[in-house]
Amino acid sequence: MATFSHQGSTFISNFLVIKLLDHETYGKFSLITLTALYASGILQFAIGTTSSKFVARYVHDADRLRSAVWIFSVFTLASGLLGLAILAASSGLLARSVFAEPSLTWPLAIVSLAVPGLIGVVFLGGLLQGLHGFRSLAISSLLSGVLFVAIVATGAWLDDLTGAVLGFAAGAAIRCLVMGTAGVWALRGTIIRQGFAWREVRSEVAQELRSFQVPAGFAGFVTLPTLWLIPTILARSTQNFSEVALYSVIFMLKTLVVLPASVISIALQPSAEKACATDQIDTAMKIFRTASLAAFACAGILALLCAVFARDVLSVFGTSFTTASSELRLMMLAAVAEAVAISFAMRNQASNRMWESIFVTLVPRDVIMLAIVIAFAATWGLQAAIAAHVAGAIANLLGTYWLSLKSVATLKLSPPDVNP
Repeated sequence: MATFSHQGSTFISNFLVIKLLDHETYGKFSLITLTALYASGILQFAIGTTSSKFVARYVHDADRLRSAVWIFSVFTLASGLLGLAILAASSGLLARSVFAEPSLTWPLAIVSLAVPGLIGVVFLGGLLQGLHGFRSLAISSLLSGVLFVAIVATGAWLDDLTGAVLGFAAGAAIRCLVMGTAGVWALRGTIIRQGFAWREVRSEVAQELRSFQVPAGFAGFVTLPTLWLIPTILARSTQNFSEVALYSVIFMLKTLVVLPASVISIALQPSAEKACATDQIDTAMKIFRTASLAAFACAGILALLCAVFARDVLSVFGTSFTTASSELRLMMLAAVAEAVAISFAMRNQASNRMWESIFVTLVPRDVIMLAIVIAFAATWGLQAAIAAHVAGAIANLLGTYWLSLKSVATLKLSPPDVNP
């Protein structure tokens, strides 16, 4: 419920912006907000995955838990402020030199205000997942999602593109505040009003966190620039923001198809981590198999429906979007491959194969995607961008599956040590 409300609010807000703005203006809005999302995705440096993993492992060790939460909180604040400053300072350069659209300077400067909130939401989501506070996560995500949709839609209605972007930034901040309240509530009695013995283990905890977060964070440095460059190259090559709007809608629909696999991974990863930490490897294997089967079934059914009714699905956004029906059908292949890869990646995360994941799965995938877009975007436009996603998703699935076999063998032979 938490993940669906979070992604659903993004989907609904984009849908309303499409209805309130014209086709080309929505293309600009999507490119601006994607820039903020990917900037925050890079700078959060895997804080969500790391906090979920280690909070789950330290949940019964109060000193280590308090130390970890303190480190996560300081990192989140510093990273958010850094992202705000970088994006605001580079807004003019991005608008003129990258997007070739100087009118986007001010909207890019405004959207930089969303970066701290976007990073904060990632951390708080991971914190609540690690604490198994799914009820609090669901309630706070649902409430903040409703507020987010209302604010973005109101902004678009009042002041076109600038209002929509300002609403996006305000909505991100409010979403962070609501989830922050839920996080403080979940930690009551565990961290708040406790002593400071946790300082004695802070350096030890920091070393454990770095061993996981550094490679996991670098994975974002590889992945997210590619996802940002694809629509950027498309915009520069075609000089047509309507194509960017079509790409944004198709990418958004792919995200919704992959969403159940992400929900399954988020919900089951803490349980798998606990099982591995206590040498219950058979239980962990059952969790991994369940995740893979469920991810494939959910993504397969949703992808099939989108492919069969592609024209009807796109007509919901407007008749001008139905021209991309063939591209949506093609993107569904990427959606199924990505969903299954997410379930296999759970095994790699549990065995701490983060560095290997970068070079075996992410680098080959992103090189393939960028090569296709750079070579063919000027000629084939949107079709080249979609083909890049399909080829990259298949390469990622093959690499993730191969690495997951090694991860399972490692877990069975030498399970992780139990934390003291």
